[in-house]
This record gives sequence, structure tokens and C-alpha cells, in this order.
Amino acid sequence: MNLSIIVLAAGKGTRMKSEKPKVFHEVGNYPMIHHVLKTAKALNPKQIITIVSKNFNYYSNILKQSFDKIEYIIQKNQLGTADAVKSAFQSPKYAKSKITLILFGDTPLVSKRSLKRALEKFNSKNSDLCVLSMKPKNENNSYGRLVIKNNKLEKIIEFKDANTEQKKIKLCNSGIMIVKTNLLISNLDKTNNKNKKKEFYLTDLVNIFSQQNLKVNHLECNHRETLGVNDKNDLCLVEKEFQSLTRKKFLNSGVTINDPDSVFFSLDTEIGKDVTIFPNVIIGKNVKIGNNIKIKSFSHIENSEIKKNVEIGPFARTRDQVTIHEGAKIGNFVEIKKSVIKSEVKISHLSYIGDAEIGEFTNIGAGSITCNFDGKNKNKTIISENCFIGSNTSLIAPIKIEKNSIIGASTVIDKNISSGTVVYRKSELIKKQKK
Repeated sequence: MNLSIIVLAAGKGTRMKSEKPKVFHEVGNYPMIHHVLKTAKALNPKQIITIVSKNFNYYSNILKQSFDKIEYIIQKNQLGTADAVKSAFQSPKYAKSKITLILFGDTPLVSKRSLKRALEKFNSKNSDLCVLSMKPKNENNSYGRLVIKNNKLEKIIEFKDANTEQKKIKLCNSGIMIVKTNLLISNLDKTNNKNKKKEFYLTDLVNIFSQQNLKVNHLECNHRETLGVNDKNDLCLVEKEFQSLTRKKFLNSGVTINDPDSVFFSLDTEIGKDVTIFPNVIIGKNVKIGNNIKIKSFSHIENSEIKKNVEIGPFARTRDQVTIHEGAKIGNFVEIKKSVIKSEVKISHLSYIGDAEIGEFTNIGAGSITCNFDGKNKNKTIISENCFIGSNTSLIAPIKIEKNSIIGASTVIDKNISSGTVVYRKSELIKKQKK
């Protein structure tokens, strides 16, 4: 498709009461703008341009790791949405296309499906401009109102400029707009700042196009997809909606979630078949969950890959590049960090495993820990296959325990152990008569 996408993300976001640019506040553990750019990229446009503020560079690496081919253009003076779009066309980075889709960096839930439907309608009706409209549940909202006369979209009135009657209009502007590029460029200079905010509104194009008898229409979409964020209250609502949509997606794909409202996912969560998630589970960024997995209550999983037939929790935590292979069991009050847990390993309770590799069929007893930090560096623990590590054992890294070894309870290991070795520390039990 001969399509360019412009994402407006230069707003100051003063109502967020934060030093961080508004679009970098997170929904589903990713910045809002990440959601928008991911959806934009899925449409396979000719070009994506993001209009950003002057303080964007401090945060730019967060996006550039995932979206390296997107052009970022700074809006020098924040004079409104029309001025922001104009800054895209004035940049030498701009590559002209037939159609321009305009999205907002603080509207993270809009779906590829809705945008494709809008683009299809735009093309089938040979429109010059199309607006995505919606009807919010809360009628006391601050969205712009669509003024329809004789079944035609005549103009959009921003809420602050609307009179009492206009504020009663239920059909609202989502902000998302599709325009023929040549008409967009030629009409941007016709917008003015004669409004209460003294800004150049992109929405003025609707009235400008209508007066020229150009073909203007709108497509109503689900209001939940176009929820915008202006403050932390809005951010909470959008997060809640994101979680609701994500839970529904996984339930529909066959995941068993015992208490959906208490389970939280990330934007990039991947889950296989026959997975059961118990109440009060948090799944952070970069998690892949295989088939036939049980994740029990109060577990927190992030940056981890879990293969098939694994049981985790309750009260377990995995983080920082963890891989858990087939048939392993990670029990209650176990934390695993930056480690590889091989097949059929059992770490059933009260352990810390950090910077380690645990071989197949190894059993880690209760209270055992890897002492991975020496005050300066993190060091690695390697335990080969079919080992037994007794309860309350301390493994002082760097260390390697070879296969088929047994470590007795309450042993402190600070040297490498060869295969087939039994190691324990025998200390005398002292008994004295109580006086």
C-alpha cells in the first residue's frame, strides 16, 4: 500500500506530573508509543515518521532497539497537531506517499484490524479524508465532537471550544485520521489558531475539506481502542483495558486462567497450549511459556523462557534471562536469576539460584543457594546432571560440581567437585546439660 504513517508524540504531558515524556509511560510493561509503532509497523507502510519533542533523545534508545527503520523528527515549537504534521512534511526525511495515516502516541490500544478496516473504507469510497469516530461510555469527556449535517461530517469542534449544545453530541473524535497526502499538504496552511488554546488543530481540516466539497467521512470504532492518556487516571484506565483485552485473547486461545482479574500480562507475552495460570500471577516483559505449564499463585515471571511440562510456584520468581527446560519443577519461595535449568530438575522450595546452569535430573534441596556475588563480580555455578544437593547448602561461585555427585546437607562448597563424589562436612554435635 502506498501509505505513510505519522505518529504524533511530541505532547508535553504536563498533567502526567512526570519528568518522563508522556508517550514513554508504560502500558503492559512497554511505553505507550511502542504499542502504536508496533501496530503501525504491522500495516507495512512505505514509511513511519514519529514527531517527537526536544527531550526525546534521552529516551530514544528504548524505541530504536525495536524500531530502527522509523524516522524521528523533532517538533521545534509545540503549536498544535497541524503544526506537528507540517513538521513531518518539511523534513528531508519525508518520503511522499499517496495516503497518510495519522496516529497518536498516547492512544496505545488501537488495533491493526480497525485501522485496516478504516483504510479499506477510505479506498472503497474514494475518500479524501476519513476520521475514526467513537462513542465513549462516559459522556462527560473532553473529546472533540463530530458535527454531522445531512448525513455528512461537516466539522469537528474541540471540547474547549464547544458550546453547551455541541457538548451533548455523543459522537466523538478519536484523533486518528486518514487523508490523501497531496490534499493534506496543500491545506495545512489553511488551519489557524483562533481557538482557546491558540493552537493549530489538525481537526480544522474537516471543515476546510467540507467547504471545498471534498469527500469527508468517518468510521465508528470501539471506544475502548481509542482511549487516550492525559493523566495518571487515564493511564490506569488504559492499563486496565489492556489487561482485559489480553486476558480475553489468552482465554479464547485455550489458556486456563482461574481468576482473570488477578493475573497480569505484558504486551509481548507468548503462551502455548494447555497452560493453567492460578490467581495472583504477574508475567513481565519477554516471557515465552510453552505447552502444559502450571504457574501457581503469587509467582512473578519476567525475561524467561519456560519449555513444556513445567510447574512453577507458588511464590516463585524468575528473572534476567532464565530458561527452564522440560519437566522441571520450580517450587515455593524459589528465585531464579540468569540461569539455565535443564530437564527434570527439581528446586522445590526456599532456594536462590543465580548465574547458574543446573544439569538434567538434579535435585536442589530446601534452603540451598548459589553465592554468585563476591563483592565485585557475578560468578557462575555449574551443576552437572543427576546431582543431589542437600538442604541448606551454600555453593560459593565460581564453582563446578560434576555429574552424579552428592552434597550433604548444610555443606559449604567453595571448590570444584569431580564426578561421582559424595561431599559433606561433619561437625561435632555439642550437647551440654542445661543448668
